[in-house]
Amino acid sequence: MRGSVGIDITGRSVRIVQISRKHERLFVPRTYTRQAGSQDSSAESAPAGSLLAEALREADIEPSAPVVVGLPYDKVFFSGFRTDLAKQEDVRRLLKFELEDDFPVPFDDLVMDICGCRSVNEREREYLIAAVSRREMDMCLHELRETGRKCVVLSTDVCALHAVVQVACPDDSGPSMILHVDGHRMILGVVQDNDIVYARHVACAEPEAATLVREVELARRAVFGRQGAEPIPIFLSGPNGLVEELSKPLASATGCEIRRADLWPHVQSSQDPELGGQYDVALGYALIGLGLGSDAPNFLEADVSQADRTAKSRAKHAAAVSVVLLAAILALFGAKLFGDLRTLKVEDARLEEEIRAVFTDAFPDEKKIVNELAQMTEHVKSLRKERDTLAAAVGQRVRPLRILHVLSERMTSEKGIAISSFSIRDATVQLAGTGRSFESVEQFREELRQVPEFASVELEDVALSQGSDRPAFRLLISVKIG
Repeated sequence: MRGSVGIDITGRSVRIVQISRKHERLFVPRTYTRQAGSQDSSAESAPAGSLLAEALREADIEPSAPVVVGLPYDKVFFSGFRTDLAKQEDVRRLLKFELEDDFPVPFDDLVMDICGCRSVNEREREYLIAAVSRREMDMCLHELRETGRKCVVLSTDVCALHAVVQVACPDDSGPSMILHVDGHRMILGVVQDNDIVYARHVACAEPEAATLVREVELARRAVFGRQGAEPIPIFLSGPNGLVEELSKPLASATGCEIRRADLWPHVQSSQDPELGGQYDVALGYALIGLGLGSDAPNFLEADVSQADRTAKSRAKHAAAVSVVLLAAILALFGAKLFGDLRTLKVEDARLEEEIRAVFTDAFPDEKKIVNELAQMTEHVKSLRKERDTLAAAVGQRVRPLRILHVLSERMTSEKGIAISSFSIRDATVQLAGTGRSFESVEQFREELRQVPEFASVELEDVALSQGSDRPAFRLLISVKIG
């Protein structure tokens, strides 16, 4: 019988679910919840490590079961990255250079992984990137090690909820939303082609239908655009009473079909403990540990520093082996020096003929051949210089002054638009700022779409700034070239 333990950590609580699978049937031997003390006024910022250690000491779970855990929702950051690259290995190499300014944590302290991908058009793809602080990750893993537990997967809560929905509704492959509310947080994800393409975490002690409706609408517009924001199913998760209270007003306001993201009625055994929606996140982590659902991000495998350390260790080993081999080769060479001298001369002449043949094939117009390797190096440098000159010329075709002029014309006082950052890379303009209201941000975006020089204007994100009633937004503008 295979088993796995899922642990859902917040600043207020730790929930644990142990799940087992035998002959394709799922069992839940036990669940456990540990709440923070109500007298703690700063419960949300309290160290989750102390709660985790107490919960693991008190929960009666198998010591050998693999553990899957996620960091608290306020420790995980998400960002979208658009590119024409199709291979994830190529995308990972670009993240450090493209997303360095997108996270509120120093980039060298981040561990990133890819949550999902969607096609924006025939050429471009948008990758959803999840990032966590390496310091926070190490603290969580240290607490687990102190209890004798070993974490096999470190992921994020929206991926855990996605695993629950995939196992509960394996045949539902269309676009959908996942929405979890449990009294102190809201987790929202958009799924397209079985990939998570949008994720958002919001702290909300008393979730109201109006707040959820606004977040759902912003997510639909961010993923599908204003024209394509058709109603899609919403899988609602959370404590049963809260889900029942929110289902009808949410369905009425959004026009979306509300479905219960409940796996357990389909597989529940009479011997299993009662599961409520408050355990959905921990249950999703346990399913990930069993290999169910889609491949979820694993920050342990994505840790660049660990990979670097492994690479350095392998490099040292390879260097030691190389030294030994080189010494053996030199000994053999010295012993056979006189006997093989003629053979080496013949081989040298053959290599020179091959180099000359390669040079002649690569540069047929070169008539004066003096030193083939040196001449090939000069030709390559010349070609590279021409390419760099051409690339620089093409990159300068977007005029920053013209872009600033266009933006200033449309930043009228009645909109209350304020720009906080502005950058240009090739034909793409990234713009961030605040507006007087959500309507003024939308009006500003629609006016920019009328600018003939702009090929497209996309709203990447808009939300109320922390401690402010002004919405903060990010725009991605594609400039026409030529």
